[in-house]
Amino acid sequence: MSDSVLARQAARLRLAYAASPLARFLAWWGRELAGLLPARARAALAERPDEVLLAVEPSTIAVERLGRDPRPPEALPRAGDPDALRAELARRIEGGESPPRLLLCLPASRVLRRGLTLPAAAGQGLRQVLAFEMDRQTPFRADQVWFDARIAGRDESARTLAVDIAVVPRVVLDPEVEALAALGVALDGVDVRGPDGVPAGFNLLPVERRAVRRNVWLRVNLALGAAALVLLGLVMVQSVANREAALQALRAETDARRAAARDVAALRDQLRNAIEGANFLAERKRGRPPISDLFLDATERLANDTWLQRLSLNGDQLQLQGQSPEAAGLITLLQQSPLMETPALQGAITPDARTGKEQFLIQAKVRVPTPAAPEKTDADAARS
Repeated sequence: MSDSVLARQAARLRLAYAASPLARFLAWWGRELAGLLPARARAALAERPDEVLLAVEPSTIAVERLGRDPRPPEALPRAGDPDALRAELARRIEGGESPPRLLLCLPASRVLRRGLTLPAAAGQGLRQVLAFEMDRQTPFRADQVWFDARIAGRDESARTLAVDIAVVPRVVLDPEVEALAALGVALDGVDVRGPDGVPAGFNLLPVERRAVRRNVWLRVNLALGAAALVLLGLVMVQSVANREAALQALRAETDARRAAARDVAALRDQLRNAIEGANFLAERKRGRPPISDLFLDATERLANDTWLQRLSLNGDQLQLQGQSPEAAGLITLLQQSPLMETPALQGAITPDARTGKEQFLIQAKVRVPTPAAPEKTDADAARS
């Protein structure tokens, strides 16, 4: 790809970048950071790049240099030997560490400037919108003028843009551009002087007509940028490798700790099972009285003319089934037992014609004894 095509593509990218939100953010950020610097540092950073301003008059060409080596305007007569004028212009333009930007600077009286208010969406394709609106906003059609615009402000609430547009007829500008081209001057842009006499920041010259310069430092910067990207990639790869190694080591340590934790948990379960097994019988003994005590207590309280056919214990529920001359009176006797509580007849009392006694079914709840302070076993000592 040739340098001219690269330059045109770079110019278009610069225009797109200038209209993007990123450019506005970086400009605001730069202003905020610059406000924190001392005045001398701000002045050094705010120094303008080398620019040569040219003004074509009927009889002279004015040359003014701005930047690190400013020079006052000097008028060179156009009459005389063109080769001498070309050499003099080259002498005035050359100098400095890098070639300066060459701008044809028009007086404000020769440029039509006006402000427009456009929808915020027009900022994405500002030049196309202005070209379409040119015959409505100015006395000219878009193909009759060179123009440029810049965004002067934004109204976020109304979603509008304040646009400053500069327009110059081609019949006015083309002769001056061609006259400079005949003298070997390739322009980087065409600007208009502001009220303070400095360029206002427009570039009326179309992208395809701007000078194509071989920028050695651009190639060096691109090479350095590519090298920085390669080094950054290597650093990232090395960082990922280091993180992967650290992760593998951490995983190995975690697995070892997890295995140790499983062993500790297994030992804890074994200890808990041993303690529970050691305390099982003691808990069962404390949970309810032995059935032999229940049988003995019931035998002592029932009269000799009462006998039991069945005594069953299910959990804490005790059932007594048998025959007695007076089955209802047994409830009073059983209520006095320290091992039973809430005795009650279940179902109806039925007489037995063969024995002449009453058949009964009594259900009571086994009274849980008040637990005494347990003796400290070997398993409890091991737990503590």
